[in-house]
Amino acid sequence: MGAAEVDDRRLVRVLLTGAGGQLGTDLQTVFGAQTHHELLAVDRSRLDIGDRDAVASLVGAWAPDLVVNAAAWTAVDACEADPDRAWRVNALGPRHLAEAAARAGAHLVHVSTDYVFDGTKPEPYVEWDPPAPLSMYGRSKLGGEREVAAGCPGATIVRTSWVCGPHGANILKTILRLAEGDRPLSFVDDQRGCPTFTDDLAGAVYRLGVARRP
Repeated sequence: MGAAEVDDRRLVRVLLTGAGGQLGTDLQTVFGAQTHHELLAVDRSRLDIGDRDAVASLVGAWAPDLVVNAAAWTAVDACEADPDRAWRVNALGPRHLAEAAARAGAHLVHVSTDYVFDGTKPEPYVEWDPPAPLSMYGRSKLGGEREVAAGCPGATIVRTSWVCGPHGANILKTILRLAEGDRPLSFVDDQRGCPTFTDDLAGAVYRLGVARRP
């Protein structure tokens, strides 16, 4: 079912964070195509979600019906070197958004990651599998999930994996770039993943958010 097929024609005011990322760019396209919605899309230069006062001020002024958080620090290796920044963006940021969304009566959709698991399960993970993150990135993102669940009951948490699309850096672009050279391609052989295309993910996030699915 495409995004335009969602049966909800009421006016929805939407605040989108992380609008400059590869998912955020496609989310802008999906929400922007719906003429009955009002969209305020902000990137890191417009809103630092780690700044509680800034988040409270913007959400209070915009008074959204729906908040979609696509903002995160996703540099896995860099998170190990700077855990304070990882926690500030990936855990405290979602806490601030959850607090502000609850105060405004808005539904919150928070985008998380499969890095909250340890990756040892041979079958696909499901919602009820216990998280066991191995990296600082995964731990900080799990912290963000817990802050969202505690601060904004009924919020939607979307776990995704290996996000790729036409905007920004991702594994598919890396493969295409390396394939143009003369050297053989080599990859780790102890990791499983499911590539998720941003246009598909954006449509799913749209439907979950407008329907206010918990």
